[in-house]
Amino acid sequence: MTLGVFVGTPASLPGLRPPPPPPAGRRDRAPVVILAVLIPALVAGLVWAMYTGASPEGGLATPSACSLLDQDQVGAYLPGAVADGGGYQCSWTEPGRAGERLTAGVEALPGDPPSVEDAEDEYDLRRRQADAPGTAITPLKIGDETFMACAAPPDGGPGSCTAYTRVRNVVFSLTFESLAVTGARDPASSVRALDAEAALRLGGSGG
Repeated sequence: MTLGVFVGTPASLPGLRPPPPPPAGRRDRAPVVILAVLIPALVAGLVWAMYTGASPEGGLATPSACSLLDQDQVGAYLPGAVADGGGYQCSWTEPGRAGERLTAGVEALPGDPPSVEDAEDEYDLRRRQADAPGTAITPLKIGDETFMACAAPPDGGPGSCTAYTRVRNVVFSLTFESLAVTGARDPASSVRALDAEAALRLGGSGG
C-alpha cells in the first residue's frame, strides 16, 4: 500500500483559511502606536531630569571658591579688594590696609556632583573640629545648616570668625580676620552677612 503526501495551500485544507489581507489603502498601525507610547515617555523622562537637577534634591556642581562672592559683595567690606587664588580656596585683602582679610574655601568632596550624604558628613566633621577652648560656636539659619566659630586673638583685638555652611551637597567656609587695627570691622557680623550672600548666590537661603 502506498501512502501519498498531500501538498496544497492552506485554503485547500479543510477548516484552514489564510488570514484576510489588510483593507486596501490602510497601513500597519503598529509602528505608529509604538511611537505614540515612546515619545511621551521620553519627554516625561527629560522633564523629570530637568526638574530634579533644579529642585532642592538635585545636586549642585562644586563651585570655585572665588565664585562664592562677587566683587561688589566683597568690596562692601574690603573696598578695592581683588580675589587671589582659585579652585578650592580664595582670599581678598584691602589694598594698603593690613590686618583684615576674607578667605573662602570649598570642601573637596568625591563625585561629580558630590552626594548630599558626603556633604553632611563633611559638615559634621568640621563642626566637631571647631570645638576648641576659647572658641565660641553660634548656629546660624543660613543654607541647609551653618555654624559660626569665633576666636579672639591673644592681643585682645577683634579676632576672626569662620562660618561653615552646607547648601545641599556643597560645603563651603568663609573666614573674616580682623587684627587690632584702627577702624577694624567686627568679624562676626561681617562673616555672617557675607556667608548669607554666598549661600543665596550658590542656591540656598540666607537668614
